[in-house]
Amino acid sequence: PPQPGPLGLHPFPPVVAAAGASDDSDEAGSSSRGEIKQMEEQNRQAERAEKPEAKDRGLITIRMENIFTWGDFLNLDRGSEENDDLESAADAAKDIDVLSVSRDAKASASKLRFDLDLPAASEDDLVLSEGVLLPEWDFKKQRLLPDLCRIVPMLAANAEPVPLPDHLRRTARRLRAQFQQLAPARVWHRNQQEGSEIDIDAYLRFATDRMIGHAASADGLYRDLRIGSRDLACLLLADLSLSTDTWVDNHRRVIDVIRDALFLFAESLSATGDRFGIYGFSSRKRDPVRFHQLKTFDENYNAAIRGRIDAIKPGYYTRMGAAIRHSTNLLKAQPSERRLLLILTDGKPNDLDKYEGRFGIEDTRQAIREARELGLQPFCVTIDTKANDYLPHLFGSGSYVVIHKPSQLPKELPLLYARLTA
Repeated sequence: PPQPGPLGLHPFPPVVAAAGASDDSDEAGSSSRGEIKQMEEQNRQAERAEKPEAKDRGLITIRMENIFTWGDFLNLDRGSEENDDLESAADAAKDIDVLSVSRDAKASASKLRFDLDLPAASEDDLVLSEGVLLPEWDFKKQRLLPDLCRIVPMLAANAEPVPLPDHLRRTARRLRAQFQQLAPARVWHRNQQEGSEIDIDAYLRFATDRMIGHAASADGLYRDLRIGSRDLACLLLADLSLSTDTWVDNHRRVIDVIRDALFLFAESLSATGDRFGIYGFSSRKRDPVRFHQLKTFDENYNAAIRGRIDAIKPGYYTRMGAAIRHSTNLLKAQPSERRLLLILTDGKPNDLDKYEGRFGIEDTRQAIREARELGLQPFCVTIDTKANDYLPHLFGSGSYVVIHKPSQLPKELPLLYARLTA
């Protein structure tokens, strides 16, 4: 039926009950108006819409990383909704530009609620510390919210040392031969206090001066063979979210492709002598953000490191901003002149608590900006075919690459590193 409406502007327009509505719906509407008055006042577009037919509604499973925004029908029953759901709904409503409202006098017949849970402590990776608190960027307030996220460093508890997989050995030999050419030439540093050999020239001068009675210092009698001028450190941050459990082809999942890429990347960089670290991450809301330690900068690449890489598995969600900030702190502590932050992912930032939309995009963009301000070089490698829709906004046009064939990632990643650091 036609609805009367106020002619002037009103912050909370009165709701007129529809014909045939029950007394219960009137009481629910009165209660809803009381809740709305308690919310912060803000301008918002709204429209009245018809209730969707039952045949148009259903349960749909989706990959959250592939969705930049969406519209959803939500059938709210104020008599049975839980408090935490109402809080989440209020937060979600703040990010919606247009609200479409319809009236339904029927109560919800049933409810379905599911969530991902963390594994038991006995089956999970080893937690190394209580964690590190990090800020997060609020694009609406244009400021960092302090101590909002908690990074929890973790280590594979039961990872046994393993050799390089057989199907990668031929490619690894070829890559090692190529990357050895990138290694800087070793040069002798003379007149050193300590070294691997005696500096013959310095020793002869010292002995001659003593024989003729001149005062001679015994300092600087050694020489040492050291690496030349290539001064580079790289941190590889791998996305280990739940979406990596999808299949690339009939034989391999995304997580299997990422595992092979990490193997070949480590094999290649170990041949150059460059300092590098490898970490993985996933999240379940802002606490905890799981940060898996695969290889630190101080560790040598060996069978134990390969065991950790072999033990990686799909995790949860992709709170990328917090992972990038923690990686930035680790990388900026390295004394190298050039520092590369390489991010390997298969989708866009997302998480359960408001992070799946623009909030996550803007927080990640701010984290990238902070890394650049500290002198780091962030670069993203992705296998998401729709990455061109959002990566230019995050990294800029020249700071990312899309691998259109995920199966080629293990071979392409080391070669990309060689081009970036040549």
